[in-house]
Amino acid sequence: MKRDNTTKLAFIALFVLVCGYYLQFTFRYWLEERHIDSLSEIDRAEYLRANGERIQNLKEQSLNLGLDLQGGMHVSLELDTEELIRQLAGETPDAQFNEVLAAAAATALENRSDLVAEFVAEFERRDAQARLSRYFRSDAQNITRNSSNAEVAAFLTAQQTAAMERAVEIVRTRVDRFGVTEPSIIRQGTNRIVVELPGVDDEGRVRNLLEGTARLEFRLTPDPADLVASLQRVIDHHTTQPAAGDTTTAPTNPLAQIFQPIGQSVLMGYAAGADTAAVRALVWNATTSRMWPRDTELLWTAKPQQVGADGQGYYGLIAVRRQVELTGEGISEARPDFDPSTNAPQVSMTMNPEAARVWARITGANINKPIAIVLDDAVYTYPNVITRIGDGRSSITGVGSLEEANDLVNILMSGALPAPLDIIEERSVGPSLGAASISSGLNSALVGLAIVAVFMVFYYHFGGAIANVALAANMFFILGLLAAFKATLTLPGIAGIVLTIGMAVDANVLIFDRIREEIRHGKGLVAAIDAGYSNAMSAILDSNITTFLTAVILYSFGVGPIKGFAVTLMIGIVASLFSAIVITRVIVDRLTADKSRTVSFG
Repeated sequence: MKRDNTTKLAFIALFVLVCGYYLQFTFRYWLEERHIDSLSEIDRAEYLRANGERIQNLKEQSLNLGLDLQGGMHVSLELDTEELIRQLAGETPDAQFNEVLAAAAATALENRSDLVAEFVAEFERRDAQARLSRYFRSDAQNITRNSSNAEVAAFLTAQQTAAMERAVEIVRTRVDRFGVTEPSIIRQGTNRIVVELPGVDDEGRVRNLLEGTARLEFRLTPDPADLVASLQRVIDHHTTQPAAGDTTTAPTNPLAQIFQPIGQSVLMGYAAGADTAAVRALVWNATTSRMWPRDTELLWTAKPQQVGADGQGYYGLIAVRRQVELTGEGISEARPDFDPSTNAPQVSMTMNPEAARVWARITGANINKPIAIVLDDAVYTYPNVITRIGDGRSSITGVGSLEEANDLVNILMSGALPAPLDIIEERSVGPSLGAASISSGLNSALVGLAIVAVFMVFYYHFGGAIANVALAANMFFILGLLAAFKATLTLPGIAGIVLTIGMAVDANVLIFDRIREEIRHGKGLVAAIDAGYSNAMSAILDSNITTFLTAVILYSFGVGPIKGFAVTLMIGIVASLFSAIVITRVIVDRLTADKSRTVSFG
C-alpha cells in the first residue's frame, strides 16, 4: 500500500529551506573570511573598503558565537556600596561616621558579607544608644530624626537594591548602544554585575564605558587676574633661594621641574600625564590651597592639550569654581556632531525647559567669561560665553574622535550611575583560544557522530543507515534553528549538540526495536512498521518532553554557559523529534513501497 506523504514532504522541504536560508549567511561569511585571509595586507585593506558594509551585514546574520568561541571580554563589576552610603548621608559626615564606615568596609571585605549590615552592626557596637538617623534623612522613605536604626538599615538596604537595579539597566543600555552582538549581563549577589562581550577587543574603551559615572557639570570660573596672582604666590612658595653670598647656585623649584606655568585666563599650566599627581600635590596642599581664591578647585583637562618633543601628552590645569551651576540631569538629548568651523568631532546637547532657563541665566550673566564643562572631574572644554544661550542648545568640544563622541553620548543618554562601578575582574579570551575551542568541539561532535553512525549500521543494518540520514539532517536543523533564532553557540552549547547526537538515535532505537519485535511475532513488514511507530510513540514523547522541560528549567534559572547548553538542548530535542518521527518514516515508507526491495532492521 502506497502512503500519501505529501504533507510530511512539504514540512521537510519547508524546514530544509528555512534552515538553509539562515545557514547560507554563515557559509558565505566563512568563505569571505578565507578569501580575506588569502589577500596581501594592501589588497585586504582595499577589499574591505569596497566590501566592508556587505561583509558586516553577512556577519550580523551569521550564526552567533559565544565569548568562549570567538573571543571577547569577561568583566566583573562591583557597585561601590561604601560610596553609596556616603552619598546617602547627605552633608559631609563627621570623623566618627568615616571611621565606622571604613571599619565596616574592611570587615565586609574580609568576611565577604553585606556592607550595610556590617555598617549598622559596627555603629551600634561603638555606641549602642546612638542613632543612625542623625546622618540619614528621606522624606520619601519616611526616615526622620526619630527613626530607629532598624528603619535606617532597611532604608539603606532598599537604596542598595535600587542602585543595583539602576546600575544593571544603565550597563545594559550602554552595552546595547556599544553594538555588541549577544552580550550577557547578569546580576550576581547584592552588589556585583557580570558582563560578557563576545568579539570585543578594545579593552580600554569597554573599561571607560562600564565604569563611567557621567557626572556632567557646568561650572563658572574665578577671576583670571586673581588666578594669575595666586599662581605666582604658589610658584614663589616652592622657590628656594641660594644662601646669602652664594653666586654660583641658582634658585631651585621642584614645581618648575614638572610643571609649565602659563597663567592665561583660567589655564594655569601644563604637565605630562605621569606628573599630574605630583603637580597636584604641590599646587594644592595644606599650605598652598589657601593661596588660591576662595571657592576655587583645580582640575585637569580630560585629554592632553599639547604633545611635547618627547611624544608625551601634556594636560592642562584648569581653575574652576567649586559650586556646580548645572548638572547633566537637565540634558534631554545628546548626539555626536561636528564643529562647523573646524570639522572636529563634538557632542551637541539639548536641555529640558527647566535646565534651559537656568542655562540662559548663567550664560547671560557671564558673557566674555569662560564656563567649564566638567565630566567626572575632568574638564572637557572651557569656552568663553559669546552671547546668552536661550534655547538650551550647547556643545562639548575636545572629545578627540567621533568614536569618543559616540561613547560620550552613550554615557550621557543612559544616565549617571547611582554609585561608582569598580572592575574587580577582567578577563580577555583571544580569538586563537576561541578557534581552538571550535576545533575541539567540532572534532568531538564528528567523532561522536561517526561512532553512533557505525553502531547503528552494524546493529540495525539498512534501518541504521536510514537513522543516520535522519541524524545528519538533525545536525543541519540544529545549526539552522540556532541561526534563525539568533541564538548564541557556546562551548557548552556544543556539548549540548554532542548530547543531542546520542538522543537523536534514541527514538529510532525504540522504533526499530518495536519493528523487529512485531516481525518476530509474525506480522508483515508494512504492518510491523505501522505498529512499531505507533507503539513507540508514547515512550519517545515522554522521554523527550521530560528532557525538554528540564532544559527549560536550566534556561530559566541558569546563567551564562548553562543557558547556552539549555538553548542548544531544546533546539536539538525539537529537531531530533522531527527527524526521527517524520523524516525516517517518509524514507521507510518510500523504500517499502517497492515490493522488490528488501529492507532489514537487523
